[in-house]
Amino acid sequence: MKTMNRYVTALSAALLLAASASVASAAPTAVEADKMPAPARANLRGVIAKARSADAAAFTQVRAIAAGAREADLHARARKAPISLRLSALGPRAVLPLIDLIAFDSAPYAPNESVADRASVQRDLIEAIGLLKDARALPVLAIAVTRQGDFATMRTSAEALARLDSDAAAAALVSALAAASGEHTTALLSGMGACHRPVVARTLADRLGAHPDASVARHLVKSLGSVGNAWAWQTLASRSDEAAVREVAATALVAGYVHYTGEVREAAAKALLAVSDTHTPALLAAARSGASSELALSLDDLAARLSANPTR
Repeated sequence: MKTMNRYVTALSAALLLAASASVASAAPTAVEADKMPAPARANLRGVIAKARSADAAAFTQVRAIAAGAREADLHARARKAPISLRLSALGPRAVLPLIDLIAFDSAPYAPNESVADRASVQRDLIEAIGLLKDARALPVLAIAVTRQGDFATMRTSAEALARLDSDAAAAALVSALAAASGEHTTALLSGMGACHRPVVARTLADRLGAHPDASVARHLVKSLGSVGNAWAWQTLASRSDEAAVREVAATALVAGYVHYTGEVREAAAKALLAVSDTHTPALLAAARSGASSELALSLDDLAARLSANPTR
């Protein structure tokens, strides 16, 4: 109870500070809304205005949680307060207020709030809207994934868009990836595995097949494990692509297991266990043919782990 009281007090103080124009300065939004086509931008603003008239309390709640995020982090037992979970717990009514903050009406900087503090809040907002999996967020998230920034923010944006799990989200991710470079590329690859679409699986497989360095490969194998994850597929409304996606993921992961060593190989093994595709035993047997004695023993060990895998 004392912890909750401290949080409420800190939240109230943060709201008062954020509302004071004399002590606060403008803060950038998480995405540049002016990058949206003008008709789409105008339409979205209109939809938000109607939602605000119908449910002003939702906008107040979302803004209050965002305004109190920094103080909540300072008082959290862990390093980070679960701000995105608090926001997503508001349900569908939080979607348009979140879009408003992300694209149009970011709260002003509070006193002593740094650029890094604000980036953390923006990640909370983007993560929350991804957790809500609402297609109305597609236009702003499609812009968010094109933005350069710190790795955590770029990855969060990619995962939020991927969570929409639609063909449009997949297309936006692949398009952003084609234009990205360096750390931006790695961040997109790291987050896009949450989109269970064949084009995403094939893109990840092709990138791993090009044998990038180990630091990038590690992100790729984890994303392949996510896109083909057997448990995740059981939660999806449509499973028509499941067999194809899981086979693509398993094939790429076995090839990655053979090519890499160390941390990447072990990450590939864990991903294969998560995917648990029916083709994996045959893929391992084929990889064993002509393999060195050391690799053959490693493949045998992986086959044994797969046989004992509870997802089978």
